[in-house]
Amino acid sequence: MKFIFAYLILSLLSPSEMIMKMTDSLYIPDKKIVLSGIDGENNPVQLEFDKEKKVFLKTEKGEKSEIKLAEMPLFLKLFFFTADKTAPETFSVSVKSIAGALHAAGINTEVSTVSVSEYDGSAVLAIGKEKRFTEAGVLELSKESMRPITLKTGDETYIFSDYHRSQLPLAFPGNIKFFKNGALQGEWIFLRDEYKQK
Repeated sequence: MKFIFAYLILSLLSPSEMIMKMTDSLYIPDKKIVLSGIDGENNPVQLEFDKEKKVFLKTEKGEKSEIKLAEMPLFLKLFFFTADKTAPETFSVSVKSIAGALHAAGINTEVSTVSVSEYDGSAVLAIGKEKRFTEAGVLELSKESMRPITLKTGDETYIFSDYHRSQLPLAFPGNIKFFKNGALQGEWIFLRDEYKQK
């Protein structure tokens, strides 16, 4: 009964409202966001985003690259945006920007459905699908937290997990896996110290 009620409520949300709820759930108030972790081969990874300057820096395997907001890869645009709760209108701008990036990547931002994650079997809201078993580019959001679980565009898939184990304030995944044509291409791990393998 509880699931049916949740299904009815969530099915009333438009994809745009889902993206708004996702943005709110991922919001970090800091003007500068810095995350340090490792890749799947234990090499250091650092992501740094300056909201005011709208500059994103990525350091991986000792190489630093500066990425402009418009050129940021889609899977990172989901998490790094300029919305500020002290200026509520900025949320609408960020939602439009994310929706536009999803659309440009081939995800139909006009349709959505309640579905089940192929990754962990949890209930998700699938932006980009009208029916559960349709093959399409999709952004799957956790039904409970509204955070991204899976992003599929073309032959690329990103799996986001371990939010509850991630670095504070828990608005970023502790683990990101990247697949191409079903084969694992890479992994980033941003876990708090107590969850890191010794």
